[in-house]
Amino acid sequence: MDDDLKPARTSTLARGSNRGRLIEALRRHGPMPRVELARNTGLSFPAISAITSKMMAEDLLSETDATMSWPDDGGDDDADGNGRRRGRPAIQLTLNPEFGRIVAVSLRMNMIETLLADFSGSELAQSRLALATRALDATALCNSVIAQIDSMLEVTGTSRDRLLGIGIALQGIVNADTGRHLWSPALSVTDVDLATPIRRTFEVDVVIANDAVPVALALAAAEPALAEGLAATITVGHGVGMGVVVDGEARWGVGASSEIGHVKLAPNGPQCRCGQRGCIEAYLADYALYRDARTIIDLPPATSQQPSEVQMALLRDRARNGDPRLEQLFRQAGNALAEAVAVTISVLRPHHVVLAGPGLQAFDMMLNAYEERLEQAVLPWLLKSTLIYVRPSKSAAIVDGMVRRTLGVVDRNFMETAERTPRPAVLA
Repeated sequence: MDDDLKPARTSTLARGSNRGRLIEALRRHGPMPRVELARNTGLSFPAISAITSKMMAEDLLSETDATMSWPDDGGDDDADGNGRRRGRPAIQLTLNPEFGRIVAVSLRMNMIETLLADFSGSELAQSRLALATRALDATALCNSVIAQIDSMLEVTGTSRDRLLGIGIALQGIVNADTGRHLWSPALSVTDVDLATPIRRTFEVDVVIANDAVPVALALAAAEPALAEGLAATITVGHGVGMGVVVDGEARWGVGASSEIGHVKLAPNGPQCRCGQRGCIEAYLADYALYRDARTIIDLPPATSQQPSEVQMALLRDRARNGDPRLEQLFRQAGNALAEAVAVTISVLRPHHVVLAGPGLQAFDMMLNAYEERLEQAVLPWLLKSTLIYVRPSKSAAIVDGMVRRTLGVVDRNFMETAERTPRPAVLA
């Protein structure tokens, strides 16, 4: 097999790696002086000096123009051994944003969203393309994603050789190890190798993930408490999925995702897009609520049976105006959400459960039924041991989180090798 057709590397870095600890600290906390890096990582100052000097020679790190004063703790000299007084400005180190570029793609119903970020993870540009995703065959699907990436590079004046990695998030079932899309409600084709043609075109690692995973990563990055221990994020919107992160990283299970939305509540329940009946998603997802609401009241049809954000806002407004038939739909959705949380707590025993996604904009109408059912479905001592957060999020969380997921793979690839040929500096 040709090298460019081999699956992207999936080996993980040993958590004891000094380079890994340093990069993880900078990713999580931002620019820091060397002495603070030593405190944060537990490494000695001589070790920090040696590692950072090498990484600066590789262009992975850079010194910032800004300086920062650290408070006096009573000592005369700083721990760096250079005779600095505490409280004096200290040069800060940061991940060099010009080292390269990352592209994140969110492929969902009738939409391809693309984001370009620098090596520090900062967004440089973003675009959206509306198209009929279910009309795409395998070749057209891959070509459409490639064309969107190329368009983003062209618009921003970014050459292909500046790319470090590409991340693709999509609804449905994926094999993150092989880079194959297995099934998605957004697509009519199944079992498609997405990674190989895209990797062959751009000659970089391609990371594939269920879109619940980057949402979980984005939320964990935004709230430090969610980066401690095991956090399960249930995302409600076009579908219902779950992403699991451990200590802020997607390291659980194959692809770190779960099809929680396809746990069955009733064998003869409403139709689900997976082809079966009675799934949690068939009560809770946007398309299910809108579909059932259209049998009750007059609502405009949805494209490809997927309501737009405007149509879902209209449905929520109609329900809040007091129509008891619509209120009942949202109570059923609250029951289904409680079942998803109950299964998650009972099976995983996570430290945190996060309820996220645009579907949670209707949580106020689900709340009473959700709380009542959750108390019935989970052992009291289990329920008390898990913190539950409600964080309605927009689709932007997907591409933001996918940048982080892709950077994590890129970081590991650099950290797995002690030497790397430095890239020439290229200005944005």
